[in-house]
Amino acid sequence: MKDKLQQYGELGLGSRLKRLSEYMMKEIQLVYNTFEIDFDPYLFPIFKVIIDLEFATTTDIQEALQYTQPAITQALKKLIDKKLVVYKIDKTDKRKKIFKLSPTGKAIHQKMLPLWNVIDKQVKWLTEGSALSLTHHLTHIENQLKEKPLSTRIIEKYKVEHLIK
Repeated sequence: MKDKLQQYGELGLGSRLKRLSEYMMKEIQLVYNTFEIDFDPYLFPIFKVIIDLEFATTTDIQEALQYTQPAITQALKKLIDKKLVVYKIDKTDKRKKIFKLSPTGKAIHQKMLPLWNVIDKQVKWLTEGSALSLTHHLTHIENQLKEKPLSTRIIEKYKVEHLIK
């Protein structure tokens, strides 16, 4: 059966992007599971902002990502529960929390760095190229992912680059 969302053209764009986003999150989770990394790909943006800034408040994260306050709070709670992030109360403003990586967060970050490099390369490969429109390019990406799942591409490339059998 033909993909109805593709047939809907620009009218289906939002739904196709959502479907692609969910697919990518599921595939990246498979990659993390394969390499025994206990991490949720949905937490990546907030985790990465904290890494980049070293110390971050919810306001810093909100400005960096344009996420809602509840979404940030929920992700931070998960990162704290996983013991990847810790916080301290600001000395000058007791309402403000300052977040940073915990020792566990630093260790998992180091473990993920080479994997992020491979993920980045594979996603770049998928998204490069020229197309007449975003919907045409999206069709190209969807077709490539049907041919070979993103997780398979990443795992194979990572194993080659790191000489793992």
